[in-house]
Amino acid sequence: MMAIKNLYLPCLWVLLACTIFSCTTENEADLLPEEERCGEEPASLSGYIMPIINQNCAISGCHVSGSERVNLSVPENIIQYANQIRNFTQSGFMPAPESGKQLTAAELESIYCWVENGELDN
Repeated sequence: MMAIKNLYLPCLWVLLACTIFSCTTENEADLLPEEERCGEEPASLSGYIMPIINQNCAISGCHVSGSERVNLSVPENIIQYANQIRNFTQSGFMPAPESGKQLTAAELESIYCWVENGELDN
């Protein structure tokens, strides 16, 4: 009976350590090398990125002509500000919460991979 009591505390510590070290804040996509995460074919500006921007960013009151913000209805501006777009969308800073817009995981991944693959005008 005494042997069981002596094992209780070490087993509790092992269980606690396993729980702590098995939890991380990284997601699976962040652990993949870039070539595996984004694949060989980069997301296209016209096919993937422009529709995302047009539906979520280049909308009335946000990133359009006549606003005080960068006009993202112009492809050249999207390319020029690609790194900022990636950083702001990945961090959740944009689209602004008050806009009521939210990007899906697939849209975030498309933007990320498009920038990582060189912001191609394709």
